[in-house]
Amino acid sequence: MGSAAARKSPAPNKEWPGLAATLAAFGDEALSRLLSLRPDLARPAPHDLSALASRAGAWPSARDAFHRLDRAAQRVVEALCLLDEPTTLAELASTLDVDDADADLASALARLGERALAFVTDGPHAAVRLLSALRQLDYPARLGPPLRSMTAGPPALTLDQVAVRLGALPTRATPATVASVAAMLADPATIERVVAEGPPGTADLARRIATEGPLVRVEGGAYRVDDRTPAGWLLNRRLLAVVDYFTAVMPREPALALRGGHPFPPGSLRRPGLAVALVDAEVVDRSAAEQALLVAAEVAALLELWDAEPAVLLKAGGLGVREVHKVAKLIGSTDLRAARIVDLAALAGLVAADAMAGLALPTIASDAWRALEGPARWAHLAGAWVASDVHLFLAGAISSKDKPIPPLLNRAPERDAPRRRRSVLAVLEAAVAGTAPDGLGVHHRVDWESPALWAGGPASPPVLVSWVLQEAELLGVAALGSLSTAGRAMVAGRPDDATSELARLTPATVADFVVQADLSAVVAGEPAVAMRAELDLLADVESKGAATVYRFSEASLRRAFDTGRTADDIVGFLERHATRGVPQPLAYLVTDLGRRFGNVRVGPVTSYVRSDDPALLAEVLATRRAAGLRLRRLAPTVAVTHVAASTVTATLQAAGYLPAQEDVDGAVVLARPPARRAPARRTPARHTAPEPDVATIVAGLHRRLPPAGTGSARAAPPRTSPPPVSPVAMARPTQIAKDPWAVRALLDAACEEFWLVRLSYVDSQGRSSELTVEPTDVEGDRLYANCFPRGNQRTFVIDVVEWARVLTEAEEDQLA
Repeated sequence: MGSAAARKSPAPNKEWPGLAATLAAFGDEALSRLLSLRPDLARPAPHDLSALASRAGAWPSARDAFHRLDRAAQRVVEALCLLDEPTTLAELASTLDVDDADADLASALARLGERALAFVTDGPHAAVRLLSALRQLDYPARLGPPLRSMTAGPPALTLDQVAVRLGALPTRATPATVASVAAMLADPATIERVVAEGPPGTADLARRIATEGPLVRVEGGAYRVDDRTPAGWLLNRRLLAVVDYFTAVMPREPALALRGGHPFPPGSLRRPGLAVALVDAEVVDRSAAEQALLVAAEVAALLELWDAEPAVLLKAGGLGVREVHKVAKLIGSTDLRAARIVDLAALAGLVAADAMAGLALPTIASDAWRALEGPARWAHLAGAWVASDVHLFLAGAISSKDKPIPPLLNRAPERDAPRRRRSVLAVLEAAVAGTAPDGLGVHHRVDWESPALWAGGPASPPVLVSWVLQEAELLGVAALGSLSTAGRAMVAGRPDDATSELARLTPATVADFVVQADLSAVVAGEPAVAMRAELDLLADVESKGAATVYRFSEASLRRAFDTGRTADDIVGFLERHATRGVPQPLAYLVTDLGRRFGNVRVGPVTSYVRSDDPALLAEVLATRRAAGLRLRRLAPTVAVTHVAASTVTATLQAAGYLPAQEDVDGAVVLARPPARRAPARRTPARHTAPEPDVATIVAGLHRRLPPAGTGSARAAPPRTSPPPVSPVAMARPTQIAKDPWAVRALLDAACEEFWLVRLSYVDSQGRSSELTVEPTDVEGDRLYANCFPRGNQRTFVIDVVEWARVLTEAEEDQLA
């Protein structure tokens, strides 16, 4: 492939009418499709087609749309960036190394067209046009800028010297020298000879830069190299050009020559195939069901352990190796699996870290979870995992410090984690039941469908994909590389069906047990929920497996008496469920404990009232205004109550008495004003932007369509009316945006219209401050802006912007 400037331009054709007129030709279905594929265009709703075109043609929106494209559509965009505007379909196909009628190329152009990113004009000389904003892409196809746009190089080296080093005859004709150097740098044979003649490593360096990207770091500085180093050899022959002191870039022409003249590898537009292996669907379901019940049992065991002995957190957060090892020993597995079980319980909301106490404890929600049957327990865990915004397998993974990442660490949410997980699960879901897609093939497929989704994660894309596949098998959503029937229902958003399917493969619960003379009870199978809850109260679990063994003891039975059970209640429960009756030793133990329980009474006393005058105390007890204190006399001069001392003092003062508080030693407590404390750190609430009403927006746009035969996006007003405002200019909003989705829309508009914004921002310490900024870009959940009055650049997280408003023109004039 030669330089874009050397190509023949397409024959003249009808001039493209512009984006606004092109969108005006869209029908209702096409506009609805556009707003669905590029939802940022509908927030806030555009007031007419000119506003929609202005927003769709802006760089922030176009960039976000490009990042959501599949690899084939992205490569078509990159190829168009390499070609002159407009280009013919034949030239585009040639650049992509496909035929003009290639189905993959046509499909990619159709996907770009429905997103208003590229347009194919009709006529005998059909041309392909790219949305102009997308020509701002950095290094399309990982190729550097063309030679004609690059003049930087080692200052001591003239163009004539470069030509001689490339093998050309010396000449003083500068235009001829430029053409000669450009032709030689675009010639594959010349490039192969030049890199082969260089010092050792030159050819490897040149091919690596040509393949992986145009930029390379030059050790020691680009101006201190010579022909003895690979980088110096390439710089002195213009195969590299200087960007800054330590960075060089390979121009487009030599990079293409090293690629054999093709910007992309063959078949780059074709969707990767997916190899599958045959598996037994029934075996998959049973294996997955076994794993699902196992992981639910392991989480339940973790909750029981931390009920009795909460785990101690590290000072830096998370669980230490010792606490993880305790969990591993309990569930009979490795520390790595234990760490992931802990994080699974955390993301399901069943355990949490109490930073103030420095402990990890079960949550209130865990009590309701433990009351569920096994299949319902699993459905809760699997549903939480599918929607989780963290990667479960980060727990226990080796960090950049060569240490395992502790579980229960307060990690920042990963915005793309749910989309990555659903992308992988969608590939498994699309596979026919009884087939298991190849793991590497799954990676190639999801990377092709959403290339940008897998960039910037906590691990490389292949590792992230393998994590999702392994997590699915850990939870029993999949087995043997294939989704189970219950897993398919869970992925499809039908948790009730998933629970029913798992229950079909789960052994029926039992409502009886055998009590033995050694004070143990054996439950053969999964105990019913109500019976299991009562057994957990009366006895301690000694072992689990196909059968669960409970052990009765004085301590466990006393636990039941403490909750209000009587000896008759306990014996009655045992007789109802014990198939072989209640052995005498256990009956005697229950009866003896019932007789002795409560012989010594302990009651709560929060405060007391005493007086050396028994008559005065009797008067206090008799007054109606103190009846709410529920004072009880223990002695002629002492009464007690469960009410706090401060409340007792205030009540008696209101009744006309003059009480004084005393400490544990009997000394009078002097009142002091409360100490000042810093306010608690606030955590801003996270809101989800409401889905735009696409049908209403489209109907509103078509009510303001231009008259037939006009290229404008709105009809010209009557001459008697005032001159209209330019249709592209947006009205400056006056309202204060508070919800994150509204803040995002306001900041997007401010970027397009170059408005200044006043906002309130909560920093990492929980402090709120107001700033005036000039938004320069909005990307994902980040705002990039210049701050006034210094003009320093900052990055803000949109979710913690409390409110934002656009400055008026008068306020902007005051800042000027």
